[in-house]
Amino acid sequence: MLQGAVTNSISYDRFVGGEDSQALIESDVIVPEDMPDAINVVAVVGDAVINEVIESDEKIQVDGELRLNIIYAADKDKKLMRINKSIDFTHFLEINGSKSKCISLVNARVEHVDYSLINSRKMNVKVIVNISGRAFDKEKKEAIVGIQGEEDIEYLKKTIKLSNIVGQNSAETFLKEQVKISDGEPNISRILKTDVVIKPEEPKITDNRVVIQGSVHVYVVYEGDSKDEYGYEECDLNYANFIEVPGALSYMRANTYERIIEKNIEISSDENGDNRIIDIELVLKTEALVVEKDETEIPVDIYGITRNVEPVIESIEAISQQERFKSQAIFKENVEFKNNVRKIIDVVAYPVLSDYILKDGKVLLEGIIDYNIMYIGDNGNPMSFKGEAQFKTFLDAPIDDGELFIDLKITHISYDIMAMKEAELKFVVDATVDAFKISRYDILADVKEIDEARSEENRHSITIYMVQKDDELWDIAKRYRTAKEDIIKVNDLKEEKVLAGSKLIIPNKI
Repeated sequence: MLQGAVTNSISYDRFVGGEDSQALIESDVIVPEDMPDAINVVAVVGDAVINEVIESDEKIQVDGELRLNIIYAADKDKKLMRINKSIDFTHFLEINGSKSKCISLVNARVEHVDYSLINSRKMNVKVIVNISGRAFDKEKKEAIVGIQGEEDIEYLKKTIKLSNIVGQNSAETFLKEQVKISDGEPNISRILKTDVVIKPEEPKITDNRVVIQGSVHVYVVYEGDSKDEYGYEECDLNYANFIEVPGALSYMRANTYERIIEKNIEISSDENGDNRIIDIELVLKTEALVVEKDETEIPVDIYGITRNVEPVIESIEAISQQERFKSQAIFKENVEFKNNVRKIIDVVAYPVLSDYILKDGKVLLEGIIDYNIMYIGDNGNPMSFKGEAQFKTFLDAPIDDGELFIDLKITHISYDIMAMKEAELKFVVDATVDAFKISRYDILADVKEIDEARSEENRHSITIYMVQKDDELWDIAKRYRTAKEDIIKVNDLKEEKVLAGSKLIIPNKI
């Protein structure tokens, strides 16, 4: 290294890799002894919960739990019954270059549920869970930032943009609410289905903390006391908490990732002894990722005017920009049933992302909505209808390229019976896209002095040079080992850009 060289460490985040994969989880479900026989399965509601993520060499291990809410029709009075079942799963994301020290983002969501009744006491359930992961690593490089006492050294400096992950942590928030059934709605016989939608607000950062707040919308479907009688109740639970992230400061930005890890919905009696109260207990887990944007100017090339010096240039790939984009879109689907529909009980739906692309400042998303309609047929029996609805949507994303991490959620479903065999469904799909722009930068890793005489071609006091196509003023100055500022001054240039075919006077200091 050249004597007098001043170095500094450049810290940056590097994208290691990612994978979008699917896990097939299959299980037989036995009807409990205290419950009646089944004549058909009407719906299976699945929820994938991530319990632990373990980063290791070349892979990321995802340990989770698939929670199933199985709704079936009983053989005696044709009433709907519910079975809860939990299945543990482990899935590996194969990511080349990942290490135990990596930072990872992982998401799991149910995409498709298939079920069949084997006999009156046994059913089979198959679930496809989409598991996506992205891995990042922190790197550090020593770079030359200057030479002490060398006035005849010329530098080419450029500004590099870096987006660094300052820290990552999580916190759990306990939510509790007691909801009274609205007047006019039936008493509760049993709860059939509960939908939970998290609505976070923009997080705020104070010193070493990420402040989170928002609400959780709970929608409950239940069966009343009488046959073919169903009730619906909904409420919002507000939350506020903070997550400790050492090094977080107010000017930084935080992305949060929320999921419900525990859900307990129970029925209780009111003062009259009627089942008209729903007790809701939830545990919300929020993960925060704090990001700092940095712009710094560093030398990327160097040469000496009176001495021969040779730069050692290395390239780095760094995350230069991290942005989050959100959108909401409504999709309609007309459904034609095979038989008459007396009443729609509810709709279970899952978003399936089949393709995505970042192009022309937009993220284009394409896929299907896998849905299952629970309804009462004209014979009075609970039935189901399965279908798929195509969707295409986009998000404005003013970023030219990058690695994407996408999450889709169906946040609302509505339905109307248009005729005895026809219905219209409306799905509200929320998309969240984290985009990571990856840039390649040259850094000055070392400078060596070469013991070599200056060539004769550069010993003239003045040289006339004709600018060639794609010539930069820096390249011309370096070729003739003169100061760029001297070329600008001698030629009375107003800017550094030079036109091909123009002539420049190249002053030489020797």
